[in-house]
Amino acid sequence: MKTRDKILFYLMDHPSATNAEIASECEASEQNIKTTIHRLKSKGYIDVKNQGSNREIEVLEEPTNSVGIDKKERYNNQLDFLEDIMFSDADPKYRLEASAQHIRVLNKL
Repeated sequence: MKTRDKILFYLMDHPSATNAEIASECEASEQNIKTTIHRLKSKGYIDVKNQGSNREIEVLEEPTNSVGIDKKERYNNQLDFLEDIMFSDADPKYRLEASAQHIRVLNKL
């Protein structure tokens, strides 16, 4: 998941978080957080109200990429399907192709 999305998800639950808190939660530097918040504000993803300890950040556009579970789950389903073919009584050329595809999918993970 991109740092930008991590920040947006965190801010949805913690609108008054400091840059240090966000940096700690998102495993990024405070400077990176400061720069990203500035970019998110200029692109209209967030609205920053007040400054300093009274700062409140409202997320205007939710992140599109949640946790990437869908992609990982899709790869796992594909791997299961290919393994079924590899160890079946299918024609050997199909089993060989399934093995090659299995390796390609594993390399993407």
